Amino acid sequence: MTIDSLISQYRLISSFLNDRWPLKNHEHRTFARTMKIMEELGELSDEILTSMNLQRNTKIEKFSRTNIEDEFADVMGSLILLGIELDIDIEKVMQRKIDFTRDRFGMDDEK
Repeated sequence: MTIDSLISQYRLISSFLNDRWPLKNHEHRTFARTMKIMEELGELSDEILTSMNLQRNTKIEKFSRTNIEDEFADVMGSLILLGIELDIDIEKVMQRKIDFTRDRFGMDDEK
């Protein structure tokens, strides 16, 4: 899957969410998307703590690697949805940030 196809699929999800749970305006949608990221990040954090045996035994007993992967995907999906709402060219800005990081640390493109 390419980032372009991922974003295309999330554009469809965004349209569905906006139709299913219409919000008053762009600002409300941006706020809701931001809060969803926080919710999903908390769930990912919870799963990571569980994987480190830093939760109650009932959670530890139910742990699976799939839980971390699913929560990671939820965080990424929520970030993409926010990017769509903010009309960010996600591929472009990610490449810009990668280039900045490589330049900052003197990394070769091949590594």
